[in-house]
Amino acid sequence: MENDIVSALENGELQLYVQPKVDMRDGRVIGGEALVRWKHPEKGLVPPREFIPVLEKNGFIINVDEYIWEKVFAYLGKLHREDRMLVPVSINVSRLHAYDEKLAETLTIEITESIQLQGNDNFMDIFNCWRDAGIEISIDDFGTGYSTMNMLKNQTLDEIKIDREFIRDLEKDKSRIIIRNTIAMLQQLGVHIVIEGVETEEQKSFLLGCGCTDAQGFLFHRPMP
Repeated sequence: MENDIVSALENGELQLYVQPKVDMRDGRVIGGEALVRWKHPEKGLVPPREFIPVLEKNGFIINVDEYIWEKVFAYLGKLHREDRMLVPVSINVSRLHAYDEKLAETLTIEITESIQLQGNDNFMDIFNCWRDAGIEISIDDFGTGYSTMNMLKNQTLDEIKIDREFIRDLEKDKSRIIIRNTIAMLQQLGVHIVIEGVETEEQKSFLLGCGCTDAQGFLFHRPMP
């Protein structure tokens, strides 16, 4: 896989996919998340869970990050030239890239909840640098890793993406209590909330009842080229 990734980058085997973010009230697309898919010439579609950890380990993830960012910029430029509707597209940032101050030249940055816990005292400085440059900060997979309570208390965040695991067991009373109060807390903190993994009408109805309107999930759109 390490050997193949070089030719994959050169031959365009890594492709940009986007999963829309929608307003659940009317299905309107309000944004998107850029994702990478690897169409291997012999193995077919290789799932991200198989190749992303390898790339993070050997450092090639930096090349893949930049490759996908360029694809995003080119896509948004194309829409702009064609005078088509533009919505924010968030890009995921690998752990290796997260401490690079040059990132304050891009767009919405989406980082996982655990990325701050690397023992790097400069992280908050870089975080503030991004925001000062006008980059919106989205915390991905909220609720699955270590707590971000200190960040919520001390930093201004633009968006929290609540992980799909939070809404898998909505038939359980405890799950409903947790998600309802989590949404209420984040709303009181003035953070924009996006729910990941919405797949059923029951989930949609419950979340709308909690006052949460924005989501990603197969109920609305799968990731698409």
